[in-house]
Amino acid sequence: MGTVLLYSLTAAPAARRLGVVKPTGTRLLLVGGEPWVVDMGRALRTAGLDVLMWAGLDEERRRIKDAGIDLTKGELLATATNPGARLEGVTAVLLATDDDDFNALASVVMESNVEEHVHRVGPPHGSHGVVAPYTGGDILFGTALVRHVLAQRYEEGARFVVRPASSPRPPASDTLFVIRADRRLEPVTEQQRVTPREGDSVVLLVPGPAAEPAGGAPPPPALP
Repeated sequence: MGTVLLYSLTAAPAARRLGVVKPTGTRLLLVGGEPWVVDMGRALRTAGLDVLMWAGLDEERRRIKDAGIDLTKGELLATATNPGARLEGVTAVLLATDDDDFNALASVVMESNVEEHVHRVGPPHGSHGVVAPYTGGDILFGTALVRHVLAQRYEEGARFVVRPASSPRPPASDTLFVIRADRRLEPVTEQQRVTPREGDSVVLLVPGPAAEPAGGAPPPPALP
């Protein structure tokens, strides 16, 4: 009885000290390496998420490293796209490469491999891809903010901004993500409109010169 009591009182503090406690909140794998995708990853990390990224091209991988975001190895993505495999340590996946067919196929294969959700950016309207226009699944940000629209707006000066949910929204901004107080990610999708609550943060796409750098907003307060 004494041994059981001793372990029950010391196991949790010892695990935290050794760094083997599973972190709370979403651990995100963001797939893609275009400038707007990397900047979105920076904003999500600023909001308090644990973010990993993967990209196939050397230029994209350098861009991710230069942004200070953890770059995962190719083996992780190979595991993630293996039907029946379990993607350990990653709880959600966002697919945002410039290959819409890859995004569509990977979203179907990976759906059962993570704890929370797998989402992809939408293909251009009227796309003639082999798979993307015909594959189901919930599309990130809805039909108005498909992949090429996001890229174009970013080139025109739009930026991803993190704000407390209670703060006023900049004019003409779009809400893309809600990060709950427990650091759980809830993306706005074609089928889901997320309502922020007190203590949450939001990631916005803010147009033009009014936008702030992704790192310019403070992260949400640390959890007790």
